[in-house]
Amino acid sequence: MDIRTLGAADLPACSDLAESRSWPREPRKWALLRSVGQVFGADAPDGRGLAACAAVVSFGTVASISMVLVAPRYERRGWGRAITAHAVSAAGDRVVWLHASTSGRPLYESMGFVLDGGCQGHVGTFVDDGGPGASPGSLSSVLPLDLLAHGVDRRPLLDRLGTPFVVDGGFAFGVDIGHVTVIGPVVASSEEQAKALIRGVARSVAGEVRMDPDFRFPSLTAWLRERGLVPGVHAPRLVLDGRALPGDPALRFAPFTRALG
Repeated sequence: MDIRTLGAADLPACSDLAESRSWPREPRKWALLRSVGQVFGADAPDGRGLAACAAVVSFGTVASISMVLVAPRYERRGWGRAITAHAVSAAGDRVVWLHASTSGRPLYESMGFVLDGGCQGHVGTFVDDGGPGASPGSLSSVLPLDLLAHGVDRRPLLDRLGTPFVVDGGFAFGVDIGHVTVIGPVVASSEEQAKALIRGVARSVAGEVRMDPDFRFPSLTAWLRERGLVPGVHAPRLVLDGRALPGDPALRFAPFTRALG
């Protein structure tokens, strides 16, 4: 099978493929992935769009793989393994991680990926509890905090997320991806700071919000549910060969999305 790097004109076909797997159409997310990384695809032999696709985004010594999709009519023919292997190869010698679905996890583990935590998506209309909220701040103030939390310079991503909300020692973004506003990444030195950041973002937007709290913060997760966010599927994080991710995990309350961390 021929796997190629996709261009802007191919992104609607990525949304078509996502929709065929009952994923939402997220053109803004696909455009963001392509602007900060690479999106790969294999054309369907029957001429109907893409048979498979995947994205890889690299920052310094780390690379994330995401949006691994195979058209239903090409399942169990090796397309998922091939597109994932292509993305891994593109990542070079970086520490490679991904968030897995229930169906995809056995494939990734067979390729050498090892469980390393994870998160769970929550979506809903935020019910404000009246607590303290963060205020908008400057991008320059959050760059050192993000470097401390993630261990790599991710400015190409953060530059594209708009205005951060900040507290002393923490920050979060609210990004409209078309059907929901994503709250993330959430970087904080305490759970109370994380709550203030979430409130600040939620108060600034209309409609539903989404946040993927890390498994390591069950009390924050419970608070989000009390605030009206409904839990979705678990998303375990896997790291190739069990290598250690850089940065301070205690500061990482939630990723931006499962695709980008």
